[in-house]
Amino acid sequence: MGTAEALMQSPGFAWAMLLVVAALAFRRKAIAAGLVSLTGAAFLWLVGATPVPARLLASLERPYERLASSPLPNADAVLMLGGAVGYTRRELPWFGLGEASDRMLASAEMIRRGHARVLVLSGSTYVWQGQKRPDAELVAGWLRSWRLPAAETIVLPAAVNTHDEAVNTAALLRTRGWRRVVLISSAYHLQRSVAVFRKAGVEVIPLGCDFLGLAALDSPEPGWKVVPRPDSAKLFRVWLHEQLGLLWYWWKGWI
Repeated sequence: MGTAEALMQSPGFAWAMLLVVAALAFRRKAIAAGLVSLTGAAFLWLVGATPVPARLLASLERPYERLASSPLPNADAVLMLGGAVGYTRRELPWFGLGEASDRMLASAEMIRRGHARVLVLSGSTYVWQGQKRPDAELVAGWLRSWRLPAAETIVLPAAVNTHDEAVNTAALLRTRGWRRVVLISSAYHLQRSVAVFRKAGVEVIPLGCDFLGLAALDSPEPGWKVVPRPDSAKLFRVWLHEQLGLLWYWWKGWI
């Protein structure tokens, strides 16, 4: 993405406008207004044009970094957290892949390699004929239609958040007499996920995917740019979401 194109994106455009406002404010001797605008522009530049967001997000992912050649764990089941798909009546399989669709691929691959005999799918809700249903059933139906993976597939009740997913999984483990599950989620989300599942009494083996921060650091493109970019700002948003999530879950007593 070139500089001109970056200026047409939301972060770049807002950054440029803040610089213009700051310049006009200083010219009119409105020092306070100028400093506020300049501070806002500096913040946008920090989160949109530097490697800082990628490094922050990578700090959450690095504990769960696993090379493809590393040995993978075995467990009673593989659990895929929600967020991989979203319902749509315009797509052929009735769902579209979300930002965290790597979770679906990693889960199916774990089953294919024989690390568990049961695939457990979790997720939120979608509305079908006026009724709320778990969107994980869309994934389960698609996997069964392709006979992939060749394993028992269980759809958990719809969940609002990761805490609900942990509670639902704990109930399933008590019913089935299982001891532990492989927990698959985006690597940046695993710190919070592992904490809430263990608080719910579920022994998990975390397996990360969707390494956004580490992938950005591996990118051949330079980490420092002149104009803020939306991809870097997105990394900061994801990191901030996880930090606020940790704080909220701690406040609620879920971790």
